Amino acid sequence: MVDSGDTKVDKDKKNAKAAKPRKKLMRQRYFVARELQLSIALLVITALLGGIFLQSVAAALTTHIGLDTRVLGILMIIGYVIIVGFLAMVFSHRLVGPFKRLEYEMKHVKDGDLDRRLTVRTRDDLHVRNFVEHVNDMISDFEHMNSSYNKLNSTISIGLGRIVDELSGDNVDCAKLRKSLKSLQKEIHRHREKW
Repeated sequence: MVDSGDTKVDKDKKNAKAAKPRKKLMRQRYFVARELQLSIALLVITALLGGIFLQSVAAALTTHIGLDTRVLGILMIIGYVIIVGFLAMVFSHRLVGPFKRLEYEMKHVKDGDLDRRLTVRTRDDLHVRNFVEHVNDMISDFEHMNSSYNKLNSTISIGLGRIVDELSGDNVDCAKLRKSLKSLQKEIHRHREKW
C-alpha cells in the first residue's frame, strides 16, 4: 500500500512538472509580443465597432429617411472600406515606419558612421524600442572593438618596424629582439582579451 502511495505522489510530481513546460510553451507560442498583439486586437475591435456603428447608422437611415436597401448596402461597404483602410494605414505606419527609419540609419552605420545611434519615437512599439536599444549596444561594442583593433594594428606595425630596423643592422642583439617580440606579443594578448 505504501508503494502505491509513493507512486501516486511521484505521478503527481511528474504531472506538475509536465504542466509547467506546457504553460511556458503556450506563452511562447501564443503570447510572445503582448504589446503588438494588443495593438492588433485593438485594430480588430475598432474595425468591428466601426462596422456596428455603420450598421446602426444604416438602420437609422432606413427607418427615418427610407433609403433603398441596395443604396444603403453600397454606402455601408464604402464606409467599412474607409474605416478599415484608415485603421490599416495608421497601424502600418506605427509598425513599418520605425523600421524604415532604422533601415535608413543602419545604412549610415554600415557605411562606417559608427558615431551614429538609432533613434525611435517614444510612442513606437515597445519591441521596436527594445530592438533599437540592443542594436545601439551592438554598434557601441563594435565601435570599441574597431578602436581596439586599430590600436592593435598600429602597435603591431610600430613594433614590427622596430624589429625590422634592428634586423637590418649589422650587429643584431638577440636579447633585445626577443624582448621586443615578447612585448609585442603581450600587447596582442592584451587587446585580444578585450574582444
